[in-house]
Amino acid sequence: MEQLCRITVPGLSVKRDFAAARQRLLADFPNIQEVLATTAPETLMVLYSGGANVPAWLDSLLDSVPTAEAKGSGRLLGWRVGRLRGDDSAA
Repeated sequence: MEQLCRITVPGLSVKRDFAAARQRLLADFPNIQEVLATTAPETLMVLYSGGANVPAWLDSLLDSVPTAEAKGSGRLLGWRVGRLRGDDSAA
């Protein structure tokens, strides 16, 4: 079942860093189906299946996004995991 995780990354500029962040997460984690930009500062939505490995996702982002690295925080400010709601009759 697909789930959503909202993660907040210190120093991430969704406007400047989103393309690199999305590309990195999709390349590094096969269970991530999509990464979505948000209007919230420093925040992305990750659509995934299986288990959430948020600390590894954050490490990957901090390694690939220059703006996030420059802040040097390396801490996860927040994250929330939830299931998608919808019609599962075709599954």
